[in-house]
Amino acid sequence: MEVFRTGQYDISDLERLQEIQPLDYAKKSVLKRLNYLIGYLKKEMPEILPAFVTKLQKNFEQQLKTSLTTNQQLDLKEISKDFLHLKIYPDLLKPALDYFLQLLDYSSTKKWLSETIKIPNRNHIQSFLYHRYFNALTLTEILERNQAVRLFKSYIESYVKSLSAYGSKYDTLEDFRNARIPKEDDPPSIGWVIVQGKIENGKYPQRKDTCMWADAIDELPDVELRYLAACYGDFQGYNNCNENFILTMKHTVVEGHPYCDCITHDVRINSDLNHPSREFFDDLWSQKDK
Repeated sequence: MEVFRTGQYDISDLERLQEIQPLDYAKKSVLKRLNYLIGYLKKEMPEILPAFVTKLQKNFEQQLKTSLTTNQQLDLKEISKDFLHLKIYPDLLKPALDYFLQLLDYSSTKKWLSETIKIPNRNHIQSFLYHRYFNALTLTEILERNQAVRLFKSYIESYVKSLSAYGSKYDTLEDFRNARIPKEDDPPSIGWVIVQGKIENGKYPQRKDTCMWADAIDELPDVELRYLAACYGDFQGYNNCNENFILTMKHTVVEGHPYCDCITHDVRINSDLNHPSREFFDDLWSQKDK
């Protein structure tokens, strides 16, 4: 099973246009996650929830240049009716949605309640990752830093696990790897160039040489929070594919490293979760000729 490379990426791909329906996407991405986070805090640390809501609202408001929800007389009650926890906090919902729309950076004359729009990949990525970043940042502002990071990680694990039923499942690492082999009629995979290594002794290596998400959010100042927003969900995401799959990853492009070093372990075959050296990943592409 030879080593192969998938994907393509150039920095100009950040300006490629992506078509979305803004309100639908806001509900599926940032509002759904924020609703889950509020519910998670209510369950795990209810004593901090009022301070979190107040501080997050303030953080969003400080970012705003205008209010599209006000300009277009949006019915926030109607939008939030399906969000059990978020609908209790309309004063947070409003700036959260305004900030999402501002990050899209498109004309306020658009009828974004119903129309689809085309926006650059950069704005599309920022619209949800900046939200995650501010969620994490707000926790660090009301809790001791290490405690806030642990809490945010546990929330991410819980949220991603809640999506397990909707993702693809794989019986073996071979099935998981084969799904990454491009088919003839597949559109090009843009954003991530990945060296797909050989499976050996229950370990499947991948070296992710580029990350469009990393380039889209590189102006956010806190590297650790960028990592939490963009990368941390991968650990549970891989496990969602098969409960016996465990991802290890010590370096990421988001954190400033030249690549993400990923190993998917199948603990049924090998329970040893030792992670290979940097030299192993440096040489991964050269193994294609062996």
